[in-house]
Amino acid sequence: MNLIEVLVYLDDIIVFGKTLEEHEQRLEKVLKRLHEEGLKLSLEKCQFCLPSVTYLGHVVSAEGVSTDPRKLEAVASWPRPRNVTELRFFLGFCSYYRRFVGGFAKIAQPLNKLLQKETTEEGCKVSDKNPSVPGPRKARESIQGEWTSQCEGAFVKLKESLTRAPVLAYADPHKPYELHVDASREGLGGVLYQEYDGLLRPVAYVSRSLAPSEKNYPTHKLEFLALKWAVVDKLKDYLYGAEFVIKTDNNPLTYILTTAKLNATGHRWLAALSGFRFSLKYRPGVNNRDADALSRRPYITEWTQLTPDGVQALCQGTERRVKGGIEAEAIGVMAAAVPEFYCNPTQLRDESLPTFSRQDLKADQARDPLIALTLKALTANQREILLTNSPSGARLVYKEWERLKMLDGVVYRRGPSNNAEEIQQLFLPTKHRESVL
Repeated sequence: MNLIEVLVYLDDIIVFGKTLEEHEQRLEKVLKRLHEEGLKLSLEKCQFCLPSVTYLGHVVSAEGVSTDPRKLEAVASWPRPRNVTELRFFLGFCSYYRRFVGGFAKIAQPLNKLLQKETTEEGCKVSDKNPSVPGPRKARESIQGEWTSQCEGAFVKLKESLTRAPVLAYADPHKPYELHVDASREGLGGVLYQEYDGLLRPVAYVSRSLAPSEKNYPTHKLEFLALKWAVVDKLKDYLYGAEFVIKTDNNPLTYILTTAKLNATGHRWLAALSGFRFSLKYRPGVNNRDADALSRRPYITEWTQLTPDGVQALCQGTERRVKGGIEAEAIGVMAAAVPEFYCNPTQLRDESLPTFSRQDLKADQARDPLIALTLKALTANQREILLTNSPSGARLVYKEWERLKMLDGVVYRRGPSNNAEEIQQLFLPTKHRESVL
């Protein structure tokens, strides 16, 4: 009966039903079981046939689960924390309702930083035992002198977000889920949806900040981490054994899930995801707003689907083919396992990858400090120029000197080739690297 017809937490019992008749039947079963075990109820504390009840700090009704207005009355008038203890109390209270707030970790990041030790002369937060790891501060230590405008903005936004929290829908195990994930340098986030009456309603928001080592991850690895963390670590109780769709606007994430070129960490994450039944959808281009506003419903017709067979193909082996200076990677799988999206290149939109004219490339390379210095060295045929007042990355270019070439004023690197035809790898300006990756 527990979790199916009744919820029990210590001495709090809640009986629920979709209709009044069903509710009465379940209530009778619960009362009969209590009588059989010799347990008694206080009639003064009992409430029957209510349209909504307050349970463990939440309001449960036919519409869904929402925050308790009585609990959040204190949030609106919460005074600014003066020391570490008061700040921890405020963040702890807000964290109890964090599943109602999208991007909670990102909003609270400035406040969480105040809980760490002050910076050293080098600008690193340190602990007493391990100088390389941020440590906690003393309980009564004052934070008023470190309260910045960013801290005040985070404090106000948390209070506003909680007082305007949405009503979360009930999770229905018989309906498919839809998970939206996002990652940034501030943290990881996601929101779990289910469709009700033709509209997507949030079931839960999840978020967390990044560990110090995770802040060094490249963008595509952060997106992969967000996917694995949301599915395996936070939402497993909802998603395990259910079919669901994951949506993202990040092309590198799709690339990771459709290639065998993964490191040990990537394979561990993939192994953890292998026990779930999901499909991955992404939408290329600048029209995708879902990662920036997770509570907004996306334009479904603009998504492209990757089937589970595409994910399972990772262990089937790879092969490389080079033709006409274009390097392509093929997954060694049966034809039926290849997503339809890859079988028709005309389905790729113009905005899926940026395009540049030769004149644009020449101008952008000339404005890039490292490439401009490389152009100067190639024109003068003097390798040592790269070591004179060199910008970051010049030593790596110095080591690649023998493979560099200039063609019509544009810098290339000679790439590896399996035949007589030479591959020319463009020296991409820094401003374009993020969009291409």
